[in-house]
This record gives sequence, structure tokens and C-alpha cells, in this order.
Amino acid sequence: MTALPIRRARPGDAGEIEELLKASGLPVAGASAHIEHFFVAVEGNALAGVIGLEVYGKDGLLRSLAVRGTDRSKGIGSSLYVRLVDEARTLGVKRLVLLTTTAEEYFRTRGFRSVGRDSITGALRESAEFTGACPDSAICMEIIL
Repeated sequence: MTALPIRRARPGDAGEIEELLKASGLPVAGASAHIEHFFVAVEGNALAGVIGLEVYGKDGLLRSLAVRGTDRSKGIGSSLYVRLVDEARTLGVKRLVLLTTTAEEYFRTRGFRSVGRDSITGALRESAEFTGACPDSAICMEIIL
């Protein structure tokens, strides 16, 4: 397990975050609008991983967990996830929701459960991920914090 420093993303990280998301096959739409709640794992001058949170009152959207291909299976994703959950709790988020096409089992092992998209309401339902950035085939999951 590799411990890399994790810090809050900065506006100047947006381009590198987008590259990492694209390389991982994840949507970039809407990401830069929420960069203040993104966290990055840093190795030297490069980003090794990223995770993002969008806050909608008591609901949060976990989005964009990506780790550089050469750094997968080193615990970076788990460290980023723990940092995001800490942030969500600090901000008063009570439920985290996500959409995934590839990581259902990863999030299930962290306590998420599948839910119908129709259970998601309000501003969260209007997020970029729910209005087109993620395909309709993406599985909707939630965890109560």
C-alpha cells in the first residue's frame, strides 16, 4: 500500500483532473464546477488519483474516483474515498449517492447499496451526472453516513 499525500484540488489542477478522468473512462461534464470539493493524491508534480464530491444539502454525489493505471491496487483509491467521506460528514452530508458502470462491487464492499434512480430527487437529480454525463445503464448506489 502506497501512502501519497492527499490535498484539496486547486483550480490549476482542472486540466490534469480531466485527463485522469478521461483516461479512466469517466465523465468530465460538471467536474470543474465543483472543484472545491475534489481531492487529489499527488506523486511528485503529477496527480496519481482524484475523487470528487458534489454537495446538494444533506445529499452528496460521489463522482470521479480515478487512479492512474500504474498506481491501481496500491490503496490510493481507498485513501481518497476516506478523505471524501470525512469532507462529506464535515459539510453535513447524510447520504452519498453515485452512478457507476464499472465499480459496483468496489463500492458495495464499502457499504453502498443499489437503489433506483427514481429514489433520487431534488437538485441532486439535476446534476450533470444524472442529466446525461452518465449513461442510463449506470447503476445508482447510495450509502447513509
